[in-house]
Amino acid sequence: MTSAASGGGSSAQAAEGALSIPQDAVFTTEQCEYVDDLKGLLTLRTRASLPFGTTLTSCSESLAVCLVPTKSADPLLQVGLLHLGSGNMTTALKASVGAEEGFQIFDARANGAGLIWLESNVLSGDWRVYSTTLDGAAVGEPILAAEGNGSWTLPSLAVSGGFAWWQTTPKEDGAPPLSCKNGEGEEVSQPALCRIAFGSTQDSAQASVTSPGGFACAPVPALGGIACAQKQSEKSKTWQLIFVSEEDGQITDQLTLPSTMKPMDVSYGPNGFGFSFDALYEFGDGMANLGTYVPAEEISLTTATATADVLAALEQQLSSGQKSSGLTDEDRAKAKAQGEDAVCELYSSAPWFRFPRAPITSPAFAGNWLFVKSTNVIAAVDLVERKYVTIPTESATQGYGEYLATSGTSDRIVTFANVDYTPMSGERINECTVRVWEPA
Repeated sequence: MTSAASGGGSSAQAAEGALSIPQDAVFTTEQCEYVDDLKGLLTLRTRASLPFGTTLTSCSESLAVCLVPTKSADPLLQVGLLHLGSGNMTTALKASVGAEEGFQIFDARANGAGLIWLESNVLSGDWRVYSTTLDGAAVGEPILAAEGNGSWTLPSLAVSGGFAWWQTTPKEDGAPPLSCKNGEGEEVSQPALCRIAFGSTQDSAQASVTSPGGFACAPVPALGGIACAQKQSEKSKTWQLIFVSEEDGQITDQLTLPSTMKPMDVSYGPNGFGFSFDALYEFGDGMANLGTYVPAEEISLTTATATADVLAALEQQLSSGQKSSGLTDEDRAKAKAQGEDAVCELYSSAPWFRFPRAPITSPAFAGNWLFVKSTNVIAAVDLVERKYVTIPTESATQGYGEYLATSGTSDRIVTFANVDYTPMSGERINECTVRVWEPA
């Protein structure tokens, strides 16, 4: 692993900059070989047919969450769990917990450990977040995790490990505080990324990140935690990509983007941080174009590890008598800044891949493969071999075509399409077609 301690501890300077990618360090699909046959590259593991209009999200290798429309106005949606190995769907929620109070289910996420979902009353603006444990197809009792009113945005949801996560932002000054508490035990009134262990009660909810400057996009799952993008102050013009560990809810990695560059999505795959832009910039060299960016090689150092390297060097100086006094807050701040600089330099010197289309969803990762939603198909790019294939729709679909349900890293990638057409010889096909893929 790369060391960040080579500069010597107490002489470290404040974090100097942001990610800078030269134009010649970035390649796109134009520099990759296109393969027109999926055979030998991706294997279709499972196929499922669900009710027309169903949408899916998948954050694990075992299941996907299905938001299934009903034929009535109440409830509008039910929550199903599609088991990726068998292709069977079980119903997790037939209606919202607050159905009698006018609440409807709006969103849900799940992994093998638990389920989190959002309910809202559109007339009052009130919302509630619930979580529960999962044991295969068995669903535990709903437990209220958080609640708010129209003074807060509807939360974005995520899951990682044994925790449910949600991110929300006050719409106005004076919004009533959230019940989740920060490190000082205070209820938060700033934009926050909160988490709770599946099966725990509302009083145990914690704010892992509070961001006075707000968040750029929804949080996404990653191996071992959650990734998101924040500004540290209201006046700042700089967005930071951060990774929050599921183990302790602490920020263990971060990367600063150039000033005013705002990501539409963020990712944290096997090679580290990625991001996407839906706009062009007149500056930024290799990252001035729109698209989805990911490093093409693994960044083997995190800011937490880099900072620890610097602090270890300082401790060595203490034990050898080169440093006379103990570590100060200034030493720790400089170590953190030097660690951040070391990681940023690694990202800035790495090769990068850009998928040159306007981003639609955050990407997914499986082995060497990057999966990205592109127009009406899914593109799968082998970042090592520099070749790519597309996963097309099988028949006439709704306007978005084949959609990427998976986010984060998984050995199984879920795609779906809502199909409504009548073939020349046959009955009308009106369904949500789901396919589960694995690298060959």
